[in-house]
Amino acid sequence: MSRERRVIVKGKEKEPEMGKGRGAIEASTMTRILLLLSGEHASLPYSEVYAILASEGAEFIELERHDQVLVVKGDERVVRHLKRRAAYVMEGGAFITWSKPSAEELLQACNYADWSFLKGRSFGVRISRVKDYWKGIASSQVEGLVGGAIKDMTDSRVDLESPDVWIRGVITDGGIFLFRQDFRTDRKAFAKRRPKTRPFFHPGVLEPKIARVFVNLSRVREGERFLDPFCGTGGFLIEAALLGLCTYGVDLDKRMIKGAAKNLRHYGLDAELILGDARRLSFREVDGMSTDPPYGRGTSTKGESVRNILTEFMREAHGIIKDGGFMCIAAPQEIAIQEIAISSGFRVHEMHSMRVHKSLTRSIIVVEKVAG
Repeated sequence: MSRERRVIVKGKEKEPEMGKGRGAIEASTMTRILLLLSGEHASLPYSEVYAILASEGAEFIELERHDQVLVVKGDERVVRHLKRRAAYVMEGGAFITWSKPSAEELLQACNYADWSFLKGRSFGVRISRVKDYWKGIASSQVEGLVGGAIKDMTDSRVDLESPDVWIRGVITDGGIFLFRQDFRTDRKAFAKRRPKTRPFFHPGVLEPKIARVFVNLSRVREGERFLDPFCGTGGFLIEAALLGLCTYGVDLDKRMIKGAAKNLRHYGLDAELILGDARRLSFREVDGMSTDPPYGRGTSTKGESVRNILTEFMREAHGIIKDGGFMCIAAPQEIAIQEIAISSGFRVHEMHSMRVHKSLTRSIIVVEKVAG
């Protein structure tokens, strides 16, 4: 491509990490783990969990799924990878017990639970409510019931300021779930990366949390090649680079390439930016892609119809994404991006819908290039 222009953005030097090979299996015990998910979208949080754990090779089994709650059986890698990568997992830890929404049954469940892990340690209890489930009782009352039951059964002392262990409870459609808080994701970090805080801003950019979800749904892992072929201001590239992916971005607009470079440098991140056309990519192969092509009022398509651009792009993308590789892409619902993907040779793995405003609902699809 004679018109192509590449910009290498270099951030801070990183020490190499050991033991990250896909084939490395760690000996561990499978335990039940409860994940408290964000309520920002109905289906994406569950899909993000599956995508992260599948890409990292973490063994797990889904046991239960409720409103904003996912209970899985897995090893310590489940917690480690979700803590490092997830945007829509708020917190999680070892599952303790479950009860129907009844004070009597909750006390009975607490009496049968194993609290031996609290021996010699202080604890605090915090209960969260999803929507209006079991709204007839205050969260503070549930906290009192659980805390009192634990005190009666252990020698542990209550500390509501800085306990050794937080006992967390979630009231949801499936009842009351108690778990030991083993991790919380740093949601404040996403807020600090809001688009308007960056050196270069353009309207219509996705927020960091949803950008991170798109990157995770591509199933690209640390050290592998990730591409955003309509990179714009670099939001997806920032999240990919933060995860240690080999990050590439393409855009037809020179101003966007310059702006994305500024934004990446602002966070000290590495990426390769290419001034070029997503319909004529110069890559031999990438491991996965995530992208949000131009289709809103504040974007330019250089006079081309969005459907034509996406049709040409999807054919090109199918030629460079590896066999078994995934792409997460969004488009206006009326374009039926899933049909374009299928006609280009991809298999649609999953679909989600996201209402942006009255006149725009996004279809978010994850597609896979099937070998052969």
